[in-house]
Amino acid sequence: MADAALDAPAVTGTKPVRPSLDKGFDPRAAIVFLLLLGGGLLFVAYSLYADVAASNTKTTTFLPYLLLFVALLIALGFEFVNGFHDTANAVATVIYTHSLPAEIAVVWSGSFNFLGVLLSSGAVAFGIISLLPVELILQVGSSAGFAMVFALLIAAIIWNLGTWYLGLPASSSHTLIGSIIGVGIANALARGQDGTSGVDWGQATAVGKALLFSPIVGFILSAVLLLVMKVLIRQPELYRAPETDKPPAWWIRGLLIFTCTGVSFAHGSNDGQKGMGLIMLILIGTVPTAYALNAPCPTASSPSSRRTRRPPRRSSRKRLPGTTFSAIHAAP
Repeated sequence: MADAALDAPAVTGTKPVRPSLDKGFDPRAAIVFLLLLGGGLLFVAYSLYADVAASNTKTTTFLPYLLLFVALLIALGFEFVNGFHDTANAVATVIYTHSLPAEIAVVWSGSFNFLGVLLSSGAVAFGIISLLPVELILQVGSSAGFAMVFALLIAAIIWNLGTWYLGLPASSSHTLIGSIIGVGIANALARGQDGTSGVDWGQATAVGKALLFSPIVGFILSAVLLLVMKVLIRQPELYRAPETDKPPAWWIRGLLIFTCTGVSFAHGSNDGQKGMGLIMLILIGTVPTAYALNAPCPTASSPSSRRTRRPPRRSSRKRLPGTTFSAIHAAP
């Protein structure tokens, strides 16, 4: 009887109470957002200037840097559009159950996304870059390279915007990786090469396996957890749509907020690195002397400096009159 009561649908005759999302836009929030955005762009511009100046790169024309700035703006635009999808995935549960107001939930999720990116190792970003061969990455600074970057970014943005407009929960990871593989194949074909030479298929296979199995693993684990919770927590109202705007019990509410926080942090430390990989791809190809090479070794430990700083060796033999330098070294 208890199991039947848990599985029985609600017959209260009331419709689920949906959260109110159609609220006015606070201009103060817009001002704060624009100030943070402007400060971030100024910091990026200063960092680029400092790194290029430290690499002693001679600037003959500003066109590459203008294209670099446009490419970085498009990459940041991709991350902005990416938030349309992924932020909704993280905050849907706390908003739907009235555990947190929508405005607080979005800011909370964004903060932990940012924290996850800051504390990440960068392994996922390097995995994104390694999808393309090194010689193709170093061509990003050319006109064809910029076209490649613009093509993959704009294609990903259009797809994300389209699926967001239609309300389809599409994966931005699949979109971006597909765009990178597509431009790699197209670049190889345009150069008269085999299409398979434009992509590191070993890395692409490893990434593809992860993208294929992650939804399956998530499906199985979530189904198992739901069945376990139904056995351990026998409260039928927890498994029905909310009928009032009252938040759930405090421990359920805390659990929902905790899972929202964990999903946001994990998303930032993993999925958030896609933007890092894109920006690294653009910087390495555009300014390789500043970002593709290791920092110079200390002068004293550099092999070339040791060769140049080493005093000339003097021969212990006395040079005889009329003897050439080669004759001295040939003597026994």
